[in-house]
Amino acid sequence: MSHQHCHDYARSHAMAGAGLPQIEPGMPVPAGTGLTRRSMLLRTLGLGVAVYGGGALAGAQRLEAAINDALGQHRVVVSVFVDGGWDNLSLLAPFGLEADLARLRPNLTTSIDRAKAVPLDLDPRLSWHPAAAGLRALYDDPAMGVAIAPAIGYDDANYSHFTSRHFWETGTTEVNGRTGWMGRYLDRVGSPDVPIQGITVGGSLSPSLATGKVPVSAIWKVDGYDYWIPGAWGPNADAGNGALRHLAAKKSGDRWLDQARLTTGAAFGLLDSVRATKPVPASGAAYPTIQSQFVTGLRDTARLLSTRVNGSALPIRCVGLRAHGGYDTHSAQEPSFSENLKITADGIRAFWQDLAARGEDDRVVMVVWSEFGRRPAENGSAGCDHGAAGTAFVIGRQIKQGLIGEFPGLQAAGSTGSGLMQDGNLRATSDFRGLYAALLEQWLGTGADGIIPDAAKFARPGLI
Repeated sequence: MSHQHCHDYARSHAMAGAGLPQIEPGMPVPAGTGLTRRSMLLRTLGLGVAVYGGGALAGAQRLEAAINDALGQHRVVVSVFVDGGWDNLSLLAPFGLEADLARLRPNLTTSIDRAKAVPLDLDPRLSWHPAAAGLRALYDDPAMGVAIAPAIGYDDANYSHFTSRHFWETGTTEVNGRTGWMGRYLDRVGSPDVPIQGITVGGSLSPSLATGKVPVSAIWKVDGYDYWIPGAWGPNADAGNGALRHLAAKKSGDRWLDQARLTTGAAFGLLDSVRATKPVPASGAAYPTIQSQFVTGLRDTARLLSTRVNGSALPIRCVGLRAHGGYDTHSAQEPSFSENLKITADGIRAFWQDLAARGEDDRVVMVVWSEFGRRPAENGSAGCDHGAAGTAFVIGRQIKQGLIGEFPGLQAAGSTGSGLMQDGNLRATSDFRGLYAALLEQWLGTGADGIIPDAAKFARPGLI
């Protein structure tokens, strides 16, 4: 029997981002579980960093020297996880299917201001939720490309938050996946000494970044740190940093001391480069003003991507973020759905404004996804329960505008052109593994085989 309610699954077990969650018997082991975690402050980067995975990493100075050695501009994937399963049939509301909506959602649909819901030109049956105006603005921007998957998922949908998220994070529907799909990409192309090649900004490590070989990191603060002197704080630390800067500029004539001097000098150079990079460009990016870890993470990600050290970019390849708010709307869906969607959508738009102002927008692609959609039929609590196929977006200047699969409609199973399955859930018309394979092959320039299990089975959308 399929499960459709949160009480079937402990929400505490969905905290895969913590790296070491507790799980119920029978649930898949989260990607990243068992990774060695090295808590440290890479003060020379001005970052608070927890490093996961990799071999026996050297101390902070060696790590920073390795980062210096790896400097260079890479294509970047930013993965945004929308937690809880957002209501895809409110996000892109099928107002063009009046009879079906009257049958399935007689009350939920009335909560959307139709006068402000703009039809999607690629499929006029669907209309943008007014709170998704930030995403729609990117879609309408001729300099940008937004590919929309209106019914993405996988066969034999699982209605557990934890399990379905695990599948999306690992890039496979095998429950024993222990590494993330971006983590396996980094294992192929990354460095054994550069933890900022894969980063989660503003939170714990995203399981999609869990690696088997190379280090990755969770960065929780970009500002506020300096070069770390063990046991020294406040004025003593300030004085010590001044002395270190002075010593780093002095040649000693001793090979080993000079090596330490050069490493320390390079470390201060990294810190100064991050600090010299403006938090928000002078031209302005309209980030939401609300206190939000997601908004801060977007702003910090743009800042890090635009940081230059001796003219070279930091070696960041993959970023994991978690969208603002929660979308598990079993009851009283409004106003929280609209409020959270607006902050998420406006934050994403501001991020791209920020990247454009910094001249970084042509080397970044963002994928926005949720573990599943919601059931087409509303429940009796002014909400809707766990569904199957959902909505995802791929955003970037290099992305080709279009649909990834079609919207299947809302006809009941067994009818001509049915868009619903026997259990009443929306039928998937694209598979998330095909989307990942396309990102790997068309954007990141590497084969999907060995990263996405059975990659050949999944159709690739044309993204670029």
